[in-house]
Amino acid sequence: MKRKSLLSGVTAGLVLVSSVLAISTASISAGAPAFSGREALLPVGYSQPTKSQKLRLAYLNPVGGNEALDAIGTAMQKATVKLGGTFVSLDGKGSVDTQVSQLQQLVAQKVDGILVFALDPNSMKPALAQAKAAGIKLISIDENFTDNNIGSYDSQIMQRRGEAAFIGAQKMTALAGAGATVGTMDFAIAVPSIVYSIGQAKKWAKAFGLKVAGNASNPSDDIAGGTTAGTQLLSKNPTIKGVIAYNDPSAIGASSAAKALGKTGLVFGGQNGGSDAFAAVKAGTINYTIQIADPSVGKYAAWGLYNLAQKRVVRKSVRADAPVLITSANVDTAKTWAQTLASM
Repeated sequence: MKRKSLLSGVTAGLVLVSSVLAISTASISAGAPAFSGREALLPVGYSQPTKSQKLRLAYLNPVGGNEALDAIGTAMQKATVKLGGTFVSLDGKGSVDTQVSQLQQLVAQKVDGILVFALDPNSMKPALAQAKAAGIKLISIDENFTDNNIGSYDSQIMQRRGEAAFIGAQKMTALAGAGATVGTMDFAIAVPSIVYSIGQAKKWAKAFGLKVAGNASNPSDDIAGGTTAGTQLLSKNPTIKGVIAYNDPSAIGASSAAKALGKTGLVFGGQNGGSDAFAAVKAGTINYTIQIADPSVGKYAAWGLYNLAQKRVVRKSVRADAPVLITSANVDTAKTWAQTLASM
């Protein structure tokens, strides 16, 4: 996930079938790990409300203008309008103070429900407590990866970053080869979703038998930063056969760094699945990306807030729709976020 993407993620032991993961079963050996963990136990989204109502819903977007975050807002708006409500999205512009002020503003306006994607969860706690005391329904994204302790929030939607990391490690193994040495790339700022995502990437890479040699941090959450981090990673670890990056710009930048260093045959995997990733996969710059189902996050947020307002039972934690592996084999047929939004 970009800094401009967050500043920009079934039952336990379920074997993810190849039609969902878009990975040939022939490329994965028998006895390979199957995805498991808390995410696998959560229900997908909330039930669709059956009653229309003129609710006022809001979305605290941490950084407007980002494709992934805007896709969440657009989907939420569409779902809200279909249910008879009104919608507003506020741009935090990457500022924690701005987000806190915007939340306080929404409390004063007495909106009915808010989807909060917090830049700094701790800094938001006092304003969230005010919103809860005012009777405003609250849903978060990736608030707590381990349990239902979500503070003032009524519920949270998990983006399935752990599952995305599993799919990426699985594909990296198929392309780089069992036992290959790989490196990882995270963000210089310890954004909780990114920390979790790259931690899961390392976990599953090792589970598939890959050797994780090192990590480099993208200082600016963009392609230029990915190039800088990629140069550092590949120079310090010359035996690396692949790079697992926390977002697509980092993977694209690492690929550029490899080219400048004269290294060929490496595998580069990203995560997010926006238009930049589709273009990079088509161009052969990166080998794959894991597309997060961000439009489903916005849709489910609207449904959840409506259900809460109408006093229907809502689970503390749910998950988004399944992440999708995008490679050269399906990049021309896979749905982009824009296409998904257009069909909503």
